[in-house]
Amino acid sequence: MIRMSALRNIPVICCSRQIGLLQSISLDTARKRVHALVVSCGMRGKRVVLGQHVQAIADGFILADQSEKYKRSYEKADSPFVRDTTGMLTGCVTDYAVDEKTLDILAVEIMPGYWPASSRQRFWAFSYYIADGTDGSLIVPASLGSGLIVSRE
Repeated sequence: MIRMSALRNIPVICCSRQIGLLQSISLDTARKRVHALVVSCGMRGKRVVLGQHVQAIADGFILADQSEKYKRSYEKADSPFVRDTTGMLTGCVTDYAVDEKTLDILAVEIMPGYWPASSRQRFWAFSYYIADGTDGSLIVPASLGSGLIVSRE
């Protein structure tokens, strides 16, 4: 398991040469996996490596066997908002944990921004799903909210 924030700005090697640095990722949240890697190639623009063409994620670089021309459609913005099952807005997504072999999303890191300041600690949610509404926010169990309330003695 690897954090997606740890992969930013690492070299992407395609066909035995470095094509650029990882700029961002495109997620397929419905399938809970990484759809594509957006690679910054400096003055040459951007390239895209689809998830099925990633051969390995190693320490300090990513290996791929094919890259494509960049299309803006690869960079669709996912909703950063998190709601609980009661519909209450509870925070935002700050990071993703991904299996480096299958590129499946294993967990999301959530910063609860709507609880008291004493309990604003990031935590990982392994159980979540995507809302059916238009905002596409993540839904986590309502029990997570009650576990984050800190009592002062």
